[in-house]
Amino acid sequence: MRALRWGEFASAAVRDMAAVKPGETLLVLADTWTDMDIAEACLTAGISAGADTQLLVIPRMAPTDTTEFNASVSGAIKGADVVLGLCPTMFIEKTATVEARKNGTRIASTDVIGMEDFAIEGICDVDQGRMIEVAERIGEIWIKTEYCRVTSALGTDISFDMRGRPIEIGDGVAAEPGTSNFFPGVCVANAPIENTINGVIVVDGNIPPGRLVNAPVTVRIETGVITGIEGGADAGQLRAHFAASGDPVATHLCHFTLGLNPLARTSGSIHQDEHVLGAITFGFGDQDADFGGNVPDCGVHCDLVLTTGKIECDGQVLCEDNRLNEDLGLGGLQ
Repeated sequence: MRALRWGEFASAAVRDMAAVKPGETLLVLADTWTDMDIAEACLTAGISAGADTQLLVIPRMAPTDTTEFNASVSGAIKGADVVLGLCPTMFIEKTATVEARKNGTRIASTDVIGMEDFAIEGICDVDQGRMIEVAERIGEIWIKTEYCRVTSALGTDISFDMRGRPIEIGDGVAAEPGTSNFFPGVCVANAPIENTINGVIVVDGNIPPGRLVNAPVTVRIETGVITGIEGGADAGQLRAHFAASGDPVATHLCHFTLGLNPLARTSGSIHQDEHVLGAITFGFGDQDADFGGNVPDCGVHCDLVLTTGKIECDGQVLCEDNRLNEDLGLGGLQ
């Protein structure tokens, strides 16, 4: 059944997520881990949409690999009106992609490995409009929140100020020049004020390089920077991940995200796990300029996911045990 739906996925990705218009130059970007059946379906969908479409396959790069693309790959990215990324390679942080976005290139990306069913269902079988409405309502609350506290039964207890920071809604759609979005969505995020971020997060979900922990990992944070990582083997591997980057900014907290997709399930795929309704993600390292934060430039990024938790905004519960507070106008997704 899944194989029969990849054509439907490709059409939705090109039409709805990448918002491709006839006559545009579309680059379908895959790497050596990408399922070529999916890449070719997107190539066909792009051609059918009337776009000048090309498929480019690059060698897969590890998340901590800061090597820049060669001239041919860089030229292809910078020459496209739209890039539809289908690969695990973290190409968003590469210089070519940053420069392309400054010149108006739109980026719509996904990585279906380990979340094949969600990749299809998350854009074809959900109420996209309602998810966006809920995200906008949460954004209205967050931008006014002086004291956000996140806790969990496992010991998470961290707080920060969110006032005035821009809200980013990850709806998966890259329709405006220079925008970059991941699909399927939806999630809502912002960059807490760095020097107000203090406490402990206990990660029971996804950690780099994109897998579920075997046992919870405790991460201590002071003024927005990781000061300690405790636990078993998973904690050691997380410490090694940050060390491998060679960049101390990799340990700076750069965004706070809440998943809103009711069809997402914790799976071991970072991209699905962070979109689970009520899942809480803390991002570290590279910070998109749209967040309006103060994290210095960094060539790497990683996310740590809590499968569940309680979010309080100035004392009012916004989300608890993967359920949103319907009294705040957040119903319709459970």
